Amino acid sequence: MGFTDKFKAQHDDILQAAGEITAQLKANGDPAAVRKMLSNLAGKVNFHLAMEDEALYPRLMTGGTAAVKTKATKFKEEMGGLGRVFTDYNNKWQTSAIRADFDGFANETRKVFGALAKRIERENNELYPLADKAS
Repeated sequence: MGFTDKFKAQHDDILQAAGEITAQLKANGDPAAVRKMLSNLAGKVNFHLAMEDEALYPRLMTGGTAAVKTKATKFKEEMGGLGRVFTDYNNKWQTSAIRADFDGFANETRKVFGALAKRIERENNELYPLADKAS
């Protein structure tokens, strides 16, 4: 089992949860049910970010070359920005806000989830291979 296998599995869980919410957007799902799903997704994202901060980035910062450290630093800084965007999005869209502006919620959700999916793809393809090689 590789070092990043658990991180990749978390990515899969995050993408699955996001996909379930996206399906609800298409079906004009119940705002309370969608909010519950969003809370579940937020828990998964926050847990994943905490694990990266505790295990992944320290491994890359101490066990890699200068190039690896530079890339890890860049990824960590970028993720901080996306993490703040996701937190703001999650805090903004409570049940009453979703109910009041479902179309606005749907539009913002697509943007945030698109950025999240791109980030996951980059981590899986660029960052995690470095972590698996770091000693």
